[in-house]
Amino acid sequence: MNKDNIDSKKTSPEQKELVKEFEKTKKTLEETNKFLLNILESSSSVSIISTDLEQNILYWNSGAENIFGFKSEEVVGVRKIDIIYADASTIHQVQKVRKQIIKTEKGMNCELKQVTKNGRILWSRMTLTPRFGKNGKIIGILGIGEDITEHKRADAELRDTMEKLRKTLTGIIHATEMIIETRDPYTAGHQRRVATLAKAIAKKLSLPEIQVEGVYMVGVIHDLGKISVPAEILSMPRRLTEAEFNLIKNHPKAGYDILKNIEFPWPVADIVLQHHERINGSGYPAGLEGNDIILEAKVLAVADVVESMVSHRPYRASFPLKRALGEITQNREILYDPDIVDCCLELFNKDNFQFEEREEPSPLLG
Repeated sequence: MNKDNIDSKKTSPEQKELVKEFEKTKKTLEETNKFLLNILESSSSVSIISTDLEQNILYWNSGAENIFGFKSEEVVGVRKIDIIYADASTIHQVQKVRKQIIKTEKGMNCELKQVTKNGRILWSRMTLTPRFGKNGKIIGILGIGEDITEHKRADAELRDTMEKLRKTLTGIIHATEMIIETRDPYTAGHQRRVATLAKAIAKKLSLPEIQVEGVYMVGVIHDLGKISVPAEILSMPRRLTEAEFNLIKNHPKAGYDILKNIEFPWPVADIVLQHHERINGSGYPAGLEGNDIILEAKVLAVADVVESMVSHRPYRASFPLKRALGEITQNREILYDPDIVDCCLELFNKDNFQFEEREEPSPLLG
């Protein structure tokens, strides 16, 4: 072999540089993998579990060991992931999620009811993501989970407390309703019927559930201020004089003054104050216009007018429903919000809404 052949086999500077870069990259990857593995194993409060498409467990970190009680050697390559699912419902839930992940090739979040080695039930918030092979196809699922059992318990206790408070609040409001009706027997049931119609309108407007409930609750006590009006005026068997009517017109402000310092989940006092306002500014007590009036008050205004017109009063007989609906139709966009009027009309004309039966006032309450 001549010298030229020997020289031709020597490594060129370019090749040496490539080898050097390869070794550097290899070392970096090894260090990165080691770093990532340390992170996975040091996550003692987070479960990290990898499975294949047959749900066989391929990886089980120390967090999974701490949470579920199974050692890695007990499950990796030995068991399927369903050993930690609490019941058939959870298994069905996970099957749907896995199918969706495989179909969309995107991760999903879910809350799962799970069980530990010793049978303790827990809840985990899981992030499930697809794992891809070298060919770009999904080869398994990676799950990262956090034990949220205590959070769920606290949430359940909070919901239970809120429900008890809601029932207490409802009881107080209904007791207040009875006090009002005792002083004004001829409008007995008026507030509840207004509340029922207002609630139906609020639903028709697609308002949030909490807002719908608020409309109903305020409707039940919207005439609270009438307790400040002399009983003989409330039951007067003739049309009121201007002075007497001015006393009646004070009831929204009187109701507001009673309610303004009580904390409700809704703006109860302001709604009570504004339920006789009209969008053209002709209402009372403040002559508010348009968007200056709270939406719930606009809803109550329409419900209040319709119910009042179809109900008997000491000084007049009840009007036909047709006339009451004609009133809000004629004054749509003048006195009353047009969207609210439209919802009210649809309730009666299409949905066959009906008021509950009215009870005759007791003679003992005169």
